[in-house]
Amino acid sequence: MRPSDVKLRLARIQDATGINGALLWLQRQVFRPHARAINYHAAHPAHMASFEAQVAWYAQNFVSIGVQGLLDLQRGVWPHSRPGLIVSFDDGLREPYDHAVPILERYGFRAWFFVPTTLVATPPADQRAFAVRHEIADAAPAGDPRIALSWDEIRDLDRRGHVIGSHTCTHHRMVSSTPRETVRSEILDSKRLLETQLGHEVPVFCWVGGEEETYSAEAAAAIRDAGYRIAFQTHSFVIRPGTNLLQIQRTNVEALDPLPLVRFQLSGFMDVFSSGRRRRVERLTA
Repeated sequence: MRPSDVKLRLARIQDATGINGALLWLQRQVFRPHARAINYHAAHPAHMASFEAQVAWYAQNFVSIGVQGLLDLQRGVWPHSRPGLIVSFDDGLREPYDHAVPILERYGFRAWFFVPTTLVATPPADQRAFAVRHEIADAAPAGDPRIALSWDEIRDLDRRGHVIGSHTCTHHRMVSSTPRETVRSEILDSKRLLETQLGHEVPVFCWVGGEEETYSAEAAAAIRDAGYRIAFQTHSFVIRPGTNLLQIQRTNVEALDPLPLVRFQLSGFMDVFSSGRRRRVERLTA
């Protein structure tokens, strides 16, 4: 049995027995106030019924937050009775714009989009090949070569209240062997291009990969030096007052996931499972 099958079976058992719900309730008592961040990638139209069920559940249990809401929570200002939720999409793909955003907006949510700028700037005919070279999931309508958001779509998301952040230039994993000049270029150049296209500051960065070896102290220093105020990692933990904004943790969810698995992912189980790796990465990038 694959690990994913074991997790889904456990999720369904915990959901049926009420454990997921009890753990989510307990979090609200212990970590009041708090928020969570989750990350998606593709948003295939075949999975939108499942995704809408997820978003409907989010709307019942969380409030959507943007940059100012996150900054307020970090300072201890939280006027809501429910926890916050950051819904993020990695890789600058067009599918979330086409299919997920209308659902999110219908339920009062805004998302955070983390964009590898060179993919967006790549001619549509070459985007699939770029995605293969740089380990980006290939997601686009059948027969259409364009898999990435366009600059017009990114500006439209920005105008509609969604958050745009950097995901490096080329979807680059910051392993320790990355040359210093590449680290600086991937982190700073992507910020500058996004700011040029949007006409305002872009204070948000998202690390690529999530594997422990894709973090380095040098890249963390470059993120700080570039002027980012918020940076996302992927080691599952709550966001609370006093949380280091350059070490915001996310939990992976995908659009096709059934609700029991989503509730399991956010129940705190993955926080415990990821705790050792999270602590090591936080020490490295502090």
